[in-house]
Amino acid sequence: MAMVTEVFTPAMFRAMAAKGYTQEDLCLRVGWSRRKIVDNFTMELAAAIEFLLDTPAKELWNFRKGELRALQAGRREFNRMLCSREVIAWARRFPVRELESRGLIASAAGMGAIGHTVGHNAASATTACNSHAQRYESGLVPREVMRFMGVASIAGWQKAYAIAQDTLNPHAYSAWLRVGELQVSRPPADFEIDRGCIARNLAFLRNNAVPYRAGLRRVFVETLRKCDVAVLQVPAFLAAPAPRAACFWKGARPVLQLPTGTASDGDFMESAYGAMGHILYNRKRLSCLVTADKVISSDPLRGVAAMHIAENLLLTEAEECEIICCGRFEEPRCIEYFSRAFHVRPGIIVTRLQAQRKIPAISPLNAFKIAV
Repeated sequence: MAMVTEVFTPAMFRAMAAKGYTQEDLCLRVGWSRRKIVDNFTMELAAAIEFLLDTPAKELWNFRKGELRALQAGRREFNRMLCSREVIAWARRFPVRELESRGLIASAAGMGAIGHTVGHNAASATTACNSHAQRYESGLVPREVMRFMGVASIAGWQKAYAIAQDTLNPHAYSAWLRVGELQVSRPPADFEIDRGCIARNLAFLRNNAVPYRAGLRRVFVETLRKCDVAVLQVPAFLAAPAPRAACFWKGARPVLQLPTGTASDGDFMESAYGAMGHILYNRKRLSCLVTADKVISSDPLRGVAAMHIAENLLLTEAEECEIICCGRFEEPRCIEYFSRAFHVRPGIIVTRLQAQRKIPAISPLNAFKIAV
């Protein structure tokens, strides 16, 4: 047991600030509550925190001379955890090859034949590991994956990326989110968005989006960025299709993350407005994923309310009811009429009616759904 009298030291706060972490962030990514960290501080936990903050433990805490041997033992325990079957199986489910090709984690050459030193937590320099299996079993790949994801345990990953856990591809989705997180800096503490301004701009985009074809996505992104929303367009991994949209917070800055590539105008607008609903109407700074078949929110009840408000902002219930009451869904002139009457893109009307099962998924009316 360590003899540290103060866990959250000034040096630790400086290291956390350099990484853009708050106390809450650090606790989530370690996988422990703050109380548990303070009450059950061990040398293995010290090794996990120095790994997470990429700062030697001796710079974070003042250890007595006799405790340094215990710190080395804690590092060995942490390294053994990285070589465990559970962690190796966890790391194998990430799109490691693509992460390597994008330069987000060290490649085999970077880990291999010259004896790669794996940071402050390593007990010693790692010997050559040229085979694919050796790189996993030695803990090299699990260490690189954890370093990229910014977590110090599987429990930390599960907590920090809780919204990705309820998907078919939680590892690929969380990695996709992490790529976006690394592109956004934490703003000053007094940063505050103007929700009313954002809502007015979303209403303006809905009412004036009809003339835009391929330029709709560009105009949408530029408009939100002017409202202090960080809008990211991140390529999907081949291992799994990306969500249609996601939102999260970097400190007080809202982030809307979209996959690159084309999407129909209806799908794009519905997904983007759904994610923006979480940013606008939830003071708790909720995260969400919008997939092809559902919306996953860190607070399901608030998420449903935010989605309802966002959908109503895009096409009100009264407008939707009027279109449904018309009943002539197979006639292009009907879609065109309501597009002009409500100043909304015809592709959005078709997408909404297909969601209501008023129009089949395969329909000539899909011609209205322009790729943006």
